[in-house]
Amino acid sequence: MLGGKRAAVLAAWALTLAAVFAVGRSTTPPERDPVPGPLAAAVPEPLAAAIEAALAEPDVLERTGRTARLLQQLGPENVSEVAEVYDRMLNMLGELSIRPFVTAWARFDPEGALQHTRRWPYPPKKDIGAGMAIEAWAMRDPSAALEAYESMRIRDTELENLLLMDMIGGWVLSGRDGVADYVATLPSGRIDSAITRVTGRTLRHGGMEAAIAWVDSVTGNDAYPNRFKKKAFQRGSRMVARWDPERAAAWVMENRGQPYASEGPRIVAEQWGLKDGRAALEWVRNHPDPERHYLAARSAFLSWLKRDRDGAVEWLNSEDLTAFHDPAIVEYAKELAKREPAEAIGWCERVLEAKQRFHCLTKVAPLWYQRDALAAEAWLQQSPLDEKARRKVRTPPKKRPALIRPEDLRGMKDAGAEGP
Repeated sequence: MLGGKRAAVLAAWALTLAAVFAVGRSTTPPERDPVPGPLAAAVPEPLAAAIEAALAEPDVLERTGRTARLLQQLGPENVSEVAEVYDRMLNMLGELSIRPFVTAWARFDPEGALQHTRRWPYPPKKDIGAGMAIEAWAMRDPSAALEAYESMRIRDTELENLLLMDMIGGWVLSGRDGVADYVATLPSGRIDSAITRVTGRTLRHGGMEAAIAWVDSVTGNDAYPNRFKKKAFQRGSRMVARWDPERAAAWVMENRGQPYASEGPRIVAEQWGLKDGRAALEWVRNHPDPERHYLAARSAFLSWLKRDRDGAVEWLNSEDLTAFHDPAIVEYAKELAKREPAEAIGWCERVLEAKQRFHCLTKVAPLWYQRDALAAEAWLQQSPLDEKARRKVRTPPKKRPALIRPEDLRGMKDAGAEGP
């Protein structure tokens, strides 16, 4: 819920800032009507003082609008005084206050904005400011921003990764070519996040078809390695499925049989199950590749079970059970075992495929044994489980060792030092 509120506020900030900056670029400030009397010669309030007053505005939308309008006047001649205001108030400012300032600064001096914000003493504020500076820089000149990033020596690996992702995000928004070629060269530990950033920015600012087109440009390029193609398709299909699962399903079918698209049915089914579990499972049931059914059906039902348990269980009870339903039965039995393990055993016994039935029983039976050993033992004696599996059912779960806190170790050390 809090994430939703924050996203809404960020969206409002983005719209306000975009509108104000657009007006600032396309119009000139209107001439003020002459002020009669002695006020006619009044000196305009300095920009730094006006911004400081605007930052004190309690209403977030009013504060954002006022600062965005004032920051249209930011330039080389007054940036030092305004930066002093932000430096002084830094520990009280949040993302909605920092981003407009850094964005305005980076329009005429991105390098200065980046270097200044990197010196901020509060790490969370530094992350916001420096990330916004290099993103704004990359939006205007991705080559220069990339060169600046690669020339920096950053000891903080988290900040380094954040700057990389924000630089890539700005590069996407610039509309310049080359971002896919660059992402393909990144180390494995960063390539996943970079693909997510590119696909997400493309989807948000260009729409679903633009995101699909970008992924297709990767998967259709023989110069890229299969791992890069697979990661791009996985991230892309997941994001598109969140927006429109039916479009994602059609896209997955268009790429059917391609090595990079092997996880597509499972990913789409998982996301579709969060919106319409029945439709997702029907799509999986009709998928022409039976080898994709199990994992896709499992993912769709599990998503549905978590979102709408009653609806998922009602569907399972209404179906004529076949091997297609095995993954749903297994997941439902494991979920049910936490409350009704004896009933869950009954569901496991309805699984048709022998290997999956054995898996279900060995997952559920220990929970029953912990709750009611006598009843579980009576069932176990006539169960299809072999003796090795029965011993595992009877074995109590291992208790996790208690975590020893640093202060506990200090206390033990002190107690030992005192001696008798």
